[in-house]
Amino acid sequence: MQAPARNTLQLKAYRVLSHELMIGRHKPGQPLSLRRLAARLGTSPMPIREAVSRLIAERALVLLPNRKVIVPWMTRELFTELSRARQLIEGRVAEISCKRITPGLLAELRRINAVIKRSLAKKEIGRALAQNLDFHLTLYNASRVEVLLSMIEMLWRQAGPFIALSPDLPGVKWTARYHDEIIKALEAGSLSKTRSAVQRDIEDTLQELLKHAVFEGDQVAGTGN
Repeated sequence: MQAPARNTLQLKAYRVLSHELMIGRHKPGQPLSLRRLAARLGTSPMPIREAVSRLIAERALVLLPNRKVIVPWMTRELFTELSRARQLIEGRVAEISCKRITPGLLAELRRINAVIKRSLAKKEIGRALAQNLDFHLTLYNASRVEVLLSMIEMLWRQAGPFIALSPDLPGVKWTARYHDEIIKALEAGSLSKTRSAVQRDIEDTLQELLKHAVFEGDQVAGTGN
C-alpha cells in the first residue's frame, strides 16, 4: 500500500501534468523529462513516474520503445473522433449547466471571456488558452455530473496539445467567437442554443485545424510514399 504522502504527491503531479496537457503547454511530439518535471514540481521522480504512467494509460502520453515519454502526435481521424466525442458530451453537459445557471456564474463566464479577448489582443496565447479551458470547465462544472466531467477532462488531455497549435497556424484567426453565443444562450435560458453554441465552438476549431494543421502521416502521404 502506498503511503498517504506519496499518494498526495502523485495526485499533485497528475493534476499539474493534466492541466498542462489540457492548456497545450506540452506540444505534440515533445519529449517529457521526468527529472526536470520532478525538479520543477519539487518532488522525487517516483510520483512523477506514477502520474506519467496514469496519463499513458489514458492515452494522453506515449511511452516509446526507447523508454522516452512524449506527447503523442495526432492523426486526422483521431482528432475528428475526439472532437465529435467532445461535441456529444460537452453539448449535453452544457445543457445541464444551463438549467443551473445563476447570475454569479454568468458574471464569471463574462469575466473569463473578457480576459480571453484581452489576451488574444495582446498575443498572450498561453494565457488565452489557459483561460479558454477555464471558461469551458467553469461552465461544465456547474452541471455537477461527475462521470461526464471526468470524460470531458480525459478528452481535453488528449486533444489539448494539438488544439494549442491552432493560434500559431498560418491562415487561422482564433477569436473564441462562439463564447459570446454561449453566454447569450445561457442568458436566454435556452438549452438547445447552449448545446448548439458549444458544439459550434468545437466544430470551428476542428475545421480550422483540418484545413491548416499538419497531422501525423500528412507529410508521408504528400510525398506519395
